[in-house]
Amino acid sequence: MSDITYPDTSAANATSRGSHIEVVDSNGKPLLVMPSATAHQQGLSMKSVFVLIYNKQGKFFLQRRADNKILAPGMWDISAATHVGADEALEAAAERVLLKELNLASTTLHYQRSQQVNIDDATLWCSIYTATIETKALKPNPDEVQDGLYVDAEELQALYEHFPDMLTPVLVWAIKAKNIFP
Repeated sequence: MSDITYPDTSAANATSRGSHIEVVDSNGKPLLVMPSATAHQQGLSMKSVFVLIYNKQGKFFLQRRADNKILAPGMWDISAATHVGADEALEAAAERVLLKELNLASTTLHYQRSQQVNIDDATLWCSIYTATIETKALKPNPDEVQDGLYVDAEELQALYEHFPDMLTPVLVWAIKAKNIFP
């Protein structure tokens, strides 16, 4: 029996998921469990998932974060992202954030890769997933996302070149790293 106590990560307790996360080493191996706010304050490496959503035409979905968000309020961001809760599977975290932010359930996710990245003052061990959705219009949760739009590679590049201050550091990293349109 383990001496580590993990928080309840069941579906019934989904609202508190992510409050405790695993701090990981440079290979993504768990070291300890702590509140995500503490890990942020100490600049520790945390597991995250980034979900990149595309429509049938190959356009990428950008979300505009709600104005009430603590980090990057009102800024354009990747489709969905979250920290992985302690003892939570990567794909489960991706499914959780899609449901919470975009009201998307039963979406087929495709794992791309995991890698350590430095974005602003945060070190993340991020796992990237993609999904192509059939629905024409998403119905984002207004507490999380205030707007959204699909863009092609040229439109995304124009946003990056002309309006970089309106983009989150995660989106800027994803564009520079050619993660959205390789």
